[in-house]
Amino acid sequence: MPTSHGGFTRRSFLKRAGAVSLGTIAARGIYDLLDEIAGTPTRAAAAGATVRRRQEQYLVDSVEVILDNGVTCAIPPVHNDVITAKLATGRSWTVSALKNAQTRLENALATVEKPYPSTAAGLTMVIGWGLPFFRTYLPTALQSKLPVDKALSAQTGTTQYAVLDAIRFPSDPADVLLEDNHVMFKIRSDSSDILRNVEGALFDNPNSGAYIGDLFDLTSKRIGFLGRGFNATNMSVGKQLALAAEPPVPGADKIPDRAQLMLGFTSTQTGALGPDNIPSFETLPGVTDQFPSGYFAAGCAMHLSHLFEDLELWYSSDYASRVGKMFSQYATVPPDPSTVTLPNGPGEVVTKTQLLAEASTHRVGHNSPLQQATRLGADVVDNYGRLRKKGTAVPLREDFNTIDNPFAWTSDPARDGLGDSAAAGLHFVAFVPASSKFHAARLAMDGRLPDHTDLSQAPYSVTNDNTGINAAIKATHRQNYLIPPRAHRSFPLVELMK
Repeated sequence: MPTSHGGFTRRSFLKRAGAVSLGTIAARGIYDLLDEIAGTPTRAAAAGATVRRRQEQYLVDSVEVILDNGVTCAIPPVHNDVITAKLATGRSWTVSALKNAQTRLENALATVEKPYPSTAAGLTMVIGWGLPFFRTYLPTALQSKLPVDKALSAQTGTTQYAVLDAIRFPSDPADVLLEDNHVMFKIRSDSSDILRNVEGALFDNPNSGAYIGDLFDLTSKRIGFLGRGFNATNMSVGKQLALAAEPPVPGADKIPDRAQLMLGFTSTQTGALGPDNIPSFETLPGVTDQFPSGYFAAGCAMHLSHLFEDLELWYSSDYASRVGKMFSQYATVPPDPSTVTLPNGPGEVVTKTQLLAEASTHRVGHNSPLQQATRLGADVVDNYGRLRKKGTAVPLREDFNTIDNPFAWTSDPARDGLGDSAAAGLHFVAFVPASSKFHAARLAMDGRLPDHTDLSQAPYSVTNDNTGINAAIKATHRQNYLIPPRAHRSFPLVELMK
């Protein structure tokens, strides 16, 4: 293996790969080298005229779209940091203190984002709130104002909210950690300097004018990256980082040079991502009790998890087998095994009949059962009067690779199982109109379909190892969050307290 990657030596890599620690939460460790490996992508300028930011926190403006293997693919921001926290234990959280914190947080967020447009080259932030925040600090009357999942409530006969507690899924290990954070900050940019400056101002520097570090006890920092891939001449950044670790991530040498993600396939086909504001609480009729002028309109539910990826096991299968595992047995296997992008739009949605035929072979791909829960089963006119065609994806996914093991920093290394060596992993984010939608999708990934068909049982008897990509991934952490609209992103509902 070469000892130089994109102009830096292994020795310089290791020297730069310092640990992130409390007090230097803005540090990026080895991820600083992403810019040295690949440079900053050429996009619209990061600084410019003041722009009006959307109410949908989860959206990034002017996302670049390219064509690869005849498929349109979105190119999101390269750098993605997630910082989780709880409200500071050393404070007395009275109504007055909560309202003051709400004002401080909003002023701080507005201050740090002001210099940048809400594009990949600039800065976008998503602030999400865990159910423990609402249960601990808000009176019952205000908790009842959370978005209600109408379908789940009708099914159970009791009020069920659109954001649910995270659950352990059948293929999850018994020790998967269901987290209880109060708040989550997801911060995205093509520029590591922007992230460093923003995080430093918010959490490291009490004199920054935007400091909020005293309001929260930080619990973790997670750093993810989406390798741009698609380049015929330069090795993808994900592969380079995995190879440059000491020791290298096992199986890293098998990652295709053009791969966007470490499992070797593109994840951002536009046809496989929920378009515009379809993930919002109020967009699709009948999902929640929200409406276009409601308090939580333009908000959504979010799932956050970390998964380890077993690259050695994954790449022990040949290319055709990996295509079948990632997509379905109906997917056309490209003749060139260096192809990383396959179509995954409405035209590739597998019918229930086709899925059951696939399952009769005691093996199913990842996409074919997943599509039963994530795509519209019929044309729908949404609450904004727009036609959403059958087969349209509803979740907006953001899957970002990491070599954290499992996090860049944690306040409790023993609890979180912090390891010393680099490890292939994925910080997975899904924006959905209700947590029940994500739960249904993740259960479908395990062969438990929304209509209660269980592919793990006879006559199908599909084992976990033969269900999509399940054998190659292992979840370590999960939590669901409520993502408010931008207008209420800072301590939602607190202004209504008396």
